[in-house]
Amino acid sequence: MRSLPFLIAFALFSTSVFAHDNHQTAEEVRQLKKEVVKLRKEVHSDHKQGVGAENVRDLEKEVVKLRKNVHRLQGLILELQASIEAQPELVPPALVEERPKWACYMKDPVAGGMHSNGFSRIEAKGKLLELCTQRSGFCSESRVKCSE
Repeated sequence: MRSLPFLIAFALFSTSVFAHDNHQTAEEVRQLKKEVVKLRKEVHSDHKQGVGAENVRDLEKEVVKLRKNVHRLQGLILELQASIEAQPELVPPALVEERPKWACYMKDPVAGGMHSNGFSRIEAKGKLLELCTQRSGFCSESRVKCSE
């Protein structure tokens, strides 16, 4: 199949040398050359479609495999839901509300007096400095006083 276009092309290109004397023959040769080019493109596209068909078959196999996996996973999800529903409900432990242990304060001539609470000294100090910044005061860590 591949040798046929080659033979036709060889015959056409070898006759083109002799066809220059007759204008009609030269035109026919050009037309035949265009047809050969079209045939070559069709042969290549047919070959590519054959490769595409193989890819389609591979993809179809992959789809079947993925559907099996999805079905298996759906079964596992249903089993997990059933096992969760079968378990007795656990009562979450009661939350113990802790009160902040640290308190910090600072007096500022612009922002006024400010205070904050936190579970650690650093947390309370950070909240206070943030509040001072929001009020556009003179915020300095050295001016903050904290107690437990």
